[in-house]
Amino acid sequence: MVGLEIVIIVLAVMILGIVYYTITKENETNSKLRSIAHAVEELHREVYRIDKRLKAEMEIVTSMQATSEIEPIVNVYESQEFSLPIMESLGHIEGTLTAYKDKTENRLRYLEERIRNLSLPSSISGLDDEKVIGRFNQGMEVDAIAKDLRLSKAEVEFVLKINQLR
Repeated sequence: MVGLEIVIIVLAVMILGIVYYTITKENETNSKLRSIAHAVEELHREVYRIDKRLKAEMEIVTSMQATSEIEPIVNVYESQEFSLPIMESLGHIEGTLTAYKDKTENRLRYLEERIRNLSLPSSISGLDDEKVIGRFNQGMEVDAIAKDLRLSKAEVEFVLKINQLR
């Protein structure tokens, strides 16, 4: 009788240990998913800001070319002593814009590389992604997909967000 009680207590302790381990691992996975999602959102914001700034600068350059604001200045000072400094200044401006463009492209490459280097949890694979997307396209809710595929709700939402379905 005492031996049976000890076996039951040992089994209960083992089950509690397994439940605790499972919960902590799920919390770690959810934490990693949140940090990855946060990093991706930050990268999207950064790309949006860079794209917006680049478009604004391109509009300024285009408007300057379209209105030919530079030509009247050069035509007013037709002598070489006045046109050379202006041409040098324009060359300097062009160099600055090119350097800014290169810097922006390098930053974008760096951000893309950081996205590639982020490690995804092992439970998310291409097969899970396809299953999640397929079930979502069939009209299933996130909770139902998570339960059906035995994934966390955060993982399902992450897959949908990465694939721009949600």
